[in-house]
Amino acid sequence: MFKKIFKSKSNNTSNLTTISRVETIDGFSIPAIIRNMDYHFTDLQVYKDGLVYCWDMVDLDLLKNKLDSNWLVTSIPDNERISIFSLGNWKINNGVWDFNKTSFYDYIKRLIKELNPKLENLHNCHGRTTKKKGNVNVSIHGIPKQNPYYVSNPDDTFPEREKGKRFSIFYKDLKGLIYLVDLSIYKNGIVELRNSPDKFEFNFSDLRKKIDDKTLISNLNTGDKVNVIGLGSFSIVSGQGVDIEDKYNELVDEFEIIKGNGSSLERCRKALADYKQNPTSALKDKLRISYESVPNHQRQFVGDMDTKDFEVKYILYGEKAKKEWDEIYGEVGWEFPNFNIPDDN
Repeated sequence: MFKKIFKSKSNNTSNLTTISRVETIDGFSIPAIIRNMDYHFTDLQVYKDGLVYCWDMVDLDLLKNKLDSNWLVTSIPDNERISIFSLGNWKINNGVWDFNKTSFYDYIKRLIKELNPKLENLHNCHGRTTKKKGNVNVSIHGIPKQNPYYVSNPDDTFPEREKGKRFSIFYKDLKGLIYLVDLSIYKNGIVELRNSPDKFEFNFSDLRKKIDDKTLISNLNTGDKVNVIGLGSFSIVSGQGVDIEDKYNELVDEFEIIKGNGSSLERCRKALADYKQNPTSALKDKLRISYESVPNHQRQFVGDMDTKDFEVKYILYGEKAKKEWDEIYGEVGWEFPNFNIPDDN
């Protein structure tokens, strides 16, 4: 009888409304190193369901594989370089590191247990993180949209969480010690510093002062010692960080986005589309103003991964853009793209 009912037209699942649910999974963000050609500083995301994001969402068994294959590493050899997204790239030495593979794995498992004391309902990836869709392998979990959150009234029955945006920056304490820390910005104007010796917060309006008095810095000098709580320490041999003014402008930009306003990058992309649709001198001037207001280290994101911001550069600066392209990509034989730019009206 059950089979008969289930097979009836009225119970055909193709006629049912499809639904989905979204669940908030709490976790911790901890400092880590990914070795993908270079050594990349990253925020390793550890969640209460046992999943860990290390540029791939893995369970605890697959995490061991990432450590054994040296994709996820616990140290950087002296005279190698560390790359920190949107901050800089430095050659380092005198590295002192807090973990080996075994102790780092145990640390991550302890964090999961703190979030999930009975280790209940841990996710099992069954040995794979991708699935076949047609002829393409796609990620099962994708990239998690992790956000720091701020709780204004933690004693409320249902405290409201305010989502923010997290960045890496260097913090110099009163003793002159330098730490690589997390800086999180929230819509209410609160700025938090975490992974620092003492967690503290201040108002966004005070950010300029923290930069001017060099409490927050984005560049380092040869010989500077950098401390990363929960990872280790190292000294700077050489390298370059983003200009602190560019970093400040990036943070101001992101604060505007959090408040619901557009970013300079979005305004530039729109100005580019407007100009291409109607190439007038006035719209070119607008494109120039919007492009030059984007922080230097973010201008590459105006275009796609292949052409970066060279379409805008070619419109604004002509042959100088071609010359710069040849200097960067000429040795590998990449020809300047055909952008098909219309003439000005």
